[in-house]
Amino acid sequence: MPQPPRPRIHITAVGSSAANEIHLLSPNGVKGMLALAQRGAGDRYEVTTSPKMLLAKEIDEKGGRSDDAARIREVQSLLADDRVAALVTLRGGAWFTRLLDRINFNVLKDRRRPIVLFGFSEMTTLIAIAGQYPQAVGLYDLGPGFLYGGPRWYARKHVKELARHVKLPDNQHEGFAIGWALAQYPDRFTEFFRDVAAILDGQGSSRRPEGHLLAGKLPSQSRIVITGGNLSVMLPLIGSRYASAIDTRGKWLALEDVNEAADPMDRMMAALKLNGLFERAEGIILGDFHDKDTDLRDAAFQMLKYHLPTKRQIPVIRLDNFGHIWPLAPLPMHREVTLRCERSKGRGQPRVWLDIPWAEWVRR
Repeated sequence: MPQPPRPRIHITAVGSSAANEIHLLSPNGVKGMLALAQRGAGDRYEVTTSPKMLLAKEIDEKGGRSDDAARIREVQSLLADDRVAALVTLRGGAWFTRLLDRINFNVLKDRRRPIVLFGFSEMTTLIAIAGQYPQAVGLYDLGPGFLYGGPRWYARKHVKELARHVKLPDNQHEGFAIGWALAQYPDRFTEFFRDVAAILDGQGSSRRPEGHLLAGKLPSQSRIVITGGNLSVMLPLIGSRYASAIDTRGKWLALEDVNEAADPMDRMMAALKLNGLFERAEGIILGDFHDKDTDLRDAAFQMLKYHLPTKRQIPVIRLDNFGHIWPLAPLPMHREVTLRCERSKGRGQPRVWLDIPWAEWVRR
């Protein structure tokens, strides 16, 4: 008897082109990328992609990508295909938000089997909108192309620790970071798809969102639902027909951003305040904020204080592995998770982490 087709894990790039990420990953291009992903996913899943979608040309002066109609067809066909168990966006970048009014997300209503979507940054809107549907699990998680850029940024910050007993002059730090990230990129890429398969199997991710309490009080455990994502990418949804995707009624609002200076971030937070998102939120989750090499995490927290309502104290936590940072852990949107809080034995800030009921979401 012929075997039924295996569920698919489809890799795409519907924001910016992923040509550079693939070039750095494997000398064999898209074929090499697929082989690395398939090795991680194992035999139960078939890893697929569309090379044209990954390698599309991108010219800023001509409006970025010129394949809008093809990208819309790609997204809708994948959301509608019951054989697609996971949609992995290789990177974020740009040019996706302008497609939203032409994508029919209601194809998700006709799915018989769940689909898990992985993406961050420019993919904030895709994850937030699709994750509202019962048959879609939206995970704010790194595009695996970031497994070069993220570790490179990490290595620049930790050169002394990573180089161990070798004292490198300052002008060699960047070269060391590039080499360190490139050397581990293929293995980390494969490991990511091992994680994807484990999530689809209901076993869950090897990476857990965790951090600490910044303000307010929390019980030892509470059930919460999260929305949000990248601060600047969220803003176009305000007042749109997709505003429900970031509505904070009964939910926690998660925020992170990259390469934005402090003053525009303050304006963006003001936009959230003026539209009532902070007023309605049950709590706030802050991730990483940095502008090139400038750490803005504390600045983001201090600015946030000016925008939170004064009538009640809203708890604020910071997750160490949420944002444009590495290591990064998947953060589920619009799904109930357990927030746990453990008080420090000393004077340190209480530790927090999320327990995620993976097996409840992916039964096929």
